Amino acid sequence: MINDQQRISKLVANFGSYSRREVDRFIEQGKVKVNGRKAVLGQKITVKDKVEIDGKRVNFNLKHEYYLLNKPKGYISSRVDEKGKQAISLIDNYKNRNLFTVGRLDVQTTGIIIVTSDGELSNKVNSPSSNIKKTYLVWLERPTTKDEAISIQKGIELDDGYITKPTKSYKMISNSKEEGVLVKLSITEGKKNQVRRMFEATGNKVINLKRVRIGDLVIDKIPNGKYKQMTQKEMYSALWLRQKN
Repeated sequence: MINDQQRISKLVANFGSYSRREVDRFIEQGKVKVNGRKAVLGQKITVKDKVEIDGKRVNFNLKHEYYLLNKPKGYISSRVDEKGKQAISLIDNYKNRNLFTVGRLDVQTTGIIIVTSDGELSNKVNSPSSNIKKTYLVWLERPTTKDEAISIQKGIELDDGYITKPTKSYKMISNSKEEGVLVKLSITEGKKNQVRRMFEATGNKVINLKRVRIGDLVIDKIPNGKYKQMTQKEMYSALWLRQKN
């Protein structure tokens, strides 16, 4: 029920304002107020309470929004770092609507990204247990060997020691300097810069990267830098998730 008490970090995150970790950090810094008083870690609230973070009121908008954006180069996924152009700024009238991106694409990576105000959706998509496929087109600096391709498909050790899960699919589209080296692959994880780091682990370099699919969501008909709005039912269905009540 929307009027049930929840931990402040969980409730704020569910409405897309910040992550739970960010809310807890702001509370520790004394930047969060509930009904005019400083909040404490673990405090329980409802959507009827007035919550302010660093002087800005959290908007508990009960009707979430869902967009599919074709992110161009030069835009950051984060909404905290204001040094770069934020991807959410491509959504018309985006300010004061609690919008954020689900998952991240680095500033040089293009393609499909979800923009929403639904924190619960974000948690589900980012959870490894959801097993949602993300498909990428990867342009490489040099041709790959058969052994390198096998290593990536089976799971490869990254620079921090993490071993990736096997890819869901891996297709070599072209593998020569003349035609350009292009690979299409699908993974279910979302470690920071994972696809780039997977190929770097083989001594190769990604020169261009585009995400073309998340679950059943595609951007074939969405121009670069543009978006389309979706309903909650359409979004959850395309991601194979159970729709919220």
